[in-house]
Amino acid sequence: MGIHFNHKSKAGDRKMQKELKLKMKADERKKKREEQERLKQEEEMRKLEELTRPDKSES
Repeated sequence: MGIHFNHKSKAGDRKMQKELKLKMKADERKKKREEQERLKQEEEMRKLEELTRPDKSES
């Protein structure tokens, strides 16, 4: 047994860890993108509310 045997036998483990890492990064990017879209939509709604009801006081 040498380093080559151990390296090759653990290839599946490394591949699974790599896939998990990529999936976690993708989920993080998706969450960040959804948060930015939500904030952008809230800002747009606030601006539209200001334009349609200028007499309404800010809270």
